[in-house]
Amino acid sequence: MGFKEIFSAWRNRNASRPTDVGAEEPLSLEGSLVRDYDLYLVELHDELPDLVPQRDAMRTAWSRGDFEAYQQAFEAARASGTIAANGKPLYALVRDWFLEPFSGLPDDADAASPQGDMLAPFRAFFERSPSAFSAATYADALRTAAFMRRGTAWGHEVTADQWRGYEALLEEADAVLDSHADPKDFSWRMSDYRRSANEGSFETLKVRFERAWLLDRYNIDLCRAHARMILPRWLGRNARDLEDFARRAAELTGDRFGLGFYALIHQANTDVGDHQLADTLCDPVLVKQGFEDLLARFPAPSVMNLYADMLEWMGDTEALADLLETRFRVMVPQIWYGETRSDKISYLFATLLEAAEVLDERRAARR
Repeated sequence: MGFKEIFSAWRNRNASRPTDVGAEEPLSLEGSLVRDYDLYLVELHDELPDLVPQRDAMRTAWSRGDFEAYQQAFEAARASGTIAANGKPLYALVRDWFLEPFSGLPDDADAASPQGDMLAPFRAFFERSPSAFSAATYADALRTAAFMRRGTAWGHEVTADQWRGYEALLEEADAVLDSHADPKDFSWRMSDYRRSANEGSFETLKVRFERAWLLDRYNIDLCRAHARMILPRWLGRNARDLEDFARRAAELTGDRFGLGFYALIHQANTDVGDHQLADTLCDPVLVKQGFEDLLARFPAPSVMNLYADMLEWMGDTEALADLLETRFRVMVPQIWYGETRSDKISYLFATLLEAAEVLDERRAARR
């Protein structure tokens, strides 16, 4: 059963429940689920309590426009080689924390508009401290602004003015990045890879990815971003591209992640609408072993949510029910599919309610 049918079913059942006048209003299906399985919600950037001071320091740095503090924290995290309890490199979290207000803008926002020029602090940083790092930081922001300018509409629905703004911002991003080219700098190399996604060439994307990946084999965010781009609906040639990449990544990172990279790379499939397991070469057995390997090493709530999301996408409701019954307790809405936070929470609850129905059926069968 797909998400739309699941959500529609439990919403209709809940809406049709009779209530007695003066009686205590019964719990909704979601409320009952939370009560029965002792569930609670945690935001993604709150899931690692030990790192909250560093997170808050980056949020403060952003509010002050202190890009130098961000650069110092990023480079220190890079040098430490630390992988956090959610499996991500610490430097990737530092970047996420600092850029959260910017990357969290809605898709139809215009980051370069005169009314709210959120590119201004990036530009100022680049102008006062020109370097490969500041060029990469500004170029990435320009690229984000370009996609905001274009919007999410189909190509034929994008206005000529939107296209001009989009292309101008991409051209500026390339010029900024090329002005301080340093292939040995990690941030510059990462930004150089990101721009290759706009060039429409699988081979160019692959070459630049390999150069960036050499600088950190354990960067799962980089690998998941690459996984999305090599899906057939974008630059991939067929399903074999993703499967071969997932297996190779698992082999190269198995010392620290087991089969975790295989699972997380294929989990990128869930971000694509109308895309089924049968459309891929994904091996569900390897995926489940990969998530078990991850949880043994990185037992963060987000990893458990990624596991549940993947089981739902694979249609393995029995395994999903087992997870809910024994281990799934913390909901992380940012992990789930949807354009808005509300959409993500709806998808999350619909998935867990499907698992709960399986458990109800099991209990009824034992009576």
